[in-house]
This record gives sequence, structure tokens and C-alpha cells, in this order.
Amino acid sequence: MTVAAIMWPYAERSIERLVAVFEALDDAGRSWHPPAHEANSVATLTNHTIANAEENLLQTVGGQQVAYNRQVEFDAPETDPAAVRARWTRLREAFEALLPALTDERMLEQVDHPRRGRLSRLDGLVVVTRHAAEHLAQAELTRDLYHRTTGGQP
Repeated sequence: MTVAAIMWPYAERSIERLVAVFEALDDAGRSWHPPAHEANSVATLTNHTIANAEENLLQTVGGQQVAYNRQVEFDAPETDPAAVRARWTRLREAFEALLPALTDERMLEQVDHPRRGRLSRLDGLVVVTRHAAEHLAQAELTRDLYHRTTGGQP
């Protein structure tokens, strides 16, 4: 088994759980954010995480071209659960199609990242895994605060 095949389930589970948190919230809950400086909504966290994963998994690790405008994920995040689920499903399927070609040797090759400079494909997968886990934790906390603040049920 390759390192990519070993690591992928950790990133995949975090993003899947993040999308599930997003889907379980009502419309107001998806867009609500804590009353703290620069706090983000679950919609923002989910869209940003998926977009970042697209760039890192498909472009940095997979070598495909990806159009990424980070600010859009913060300024106008998608709030439709079906659209977010579809985007995540497309990304998951696209990356899983790449997995057979991601040998350990290929994962150690240095590639160009749009903002981080040269790094290995493995580093790109690690970035996605770490990033997804961080934003999952933020989304779960934001969900809990939303329910506590509004009196809703988690």
C-alpha cells in the first residue's frame, strides 16, 4: 500500500464529516458565525476547505490545473447543501481516480505549489489532511455555539 493510499482516508473522513456538519444545519446555522473578530461560518469553513483541497489534491499532488480564488470562499460561500455535496463528491472521485498513479516515489517528487513554493506531493497531501482537521474542529465548535446561542438542538 502506498503512502498516498494510507493517508487519503484521514483527509477524506475529515472533509466528509465537515460536509455532514454543514448539511445538518438549517439555512441560518450554515451562515451564522460567532461574534468574534474574523470568525467564520460553517458555510465559509466548508467551502474554503473543499476549495483548498481541490487546489492541493488535484493541482499540487495530481498535476492538474485548478482555478482557485480563495477570497470567493470567504466573500460568497455556497450555502446550498446539494451544491456543496456535489462539489465534494466530484473532488473525492477525481482524487481517488488519481490514487493508483501516486506511487511513493511520485509522492516524494518536488512540485510547485502556487503559494508555498517547492514542496513534495506528500507535503501537499499532509497540508490537506491537517487543514481539513483544523476546519472540521472549527465547524463543530461553530455548530455547537450556534445551537447554544439560538436554543436549537445539535
